Amino acid sequence: MKKVYTFIGFFLLSIALIAIFIPIWPYVWYRINPTETIKETEKIAKEIIPLKEVKKVEPKAPTPVPNIPPLDPSLPEGLFTMIPKIGVESPISTGKDFDEGLKHGTWLVKEYGTPEEDELPIILAAHRFGYSSWGGEKRNKISFYNLPKTGEGDEVFIYWNQRKYKYRIYKSEESNYITDYSADLILYTCKFFNSPIRIFRYARRVF
Repeated sequence: MKKVYTFIGFFLLSIALIAIFIPIWPYVWYRINPTETIKETEKIAKEIIPLKEVKKVEPKAPTPVPNIPPLDPSLPEGLFTMIPKIGVESPISTGKDFDEGLKHGTWLVKEYGTPEEDELPIILAAHRFGYSSWGGEKRNKISFYNLPKTGEGDEVFIYWNQRKYKYRIYKSEESNYITDYSADLILYTCKFFNSPIRIFRYARRVF
């Protein structure tokens, strides 16, 4: 009987240690392998539409669009990605330097849509694991570390020039490339450190 209790105690201790380690393992990994951040950045910035598909990404046919949200001075100035389910409140960078943009939060992929010019889908990318200097709270808030926890029906908001645009996820996917260009909003991040597979979320604008 003593051996049984010992085994149960060891098993519960192991579970507790795993539960403690999971939230901090990206921090530990990047401390040991700081170059992994560069690799992740390259995976995020790498072309997400195959060259043979580029010509197919054309402006969407005119469809009824929700009214432009009202100007709300109570909203923060600047551009933000908000995903309530996973606590994301991530600044959006629109610059050409994706590396610099990803350091601060979400990067808007150039030459695609914006909430104000939505003929093409809006494409937003963010680190999954980030930098060793990020603590767990910052990683959860500005990165897409928890994007896999979102799914169909979850809401995403974009704060853009003090207007609040609302989107709803309708499809989840893991792939090398975008497969649905009809979406109004596409979110993506890397799945693993050294994998070409990315996690995608496709959403429609609802307001």
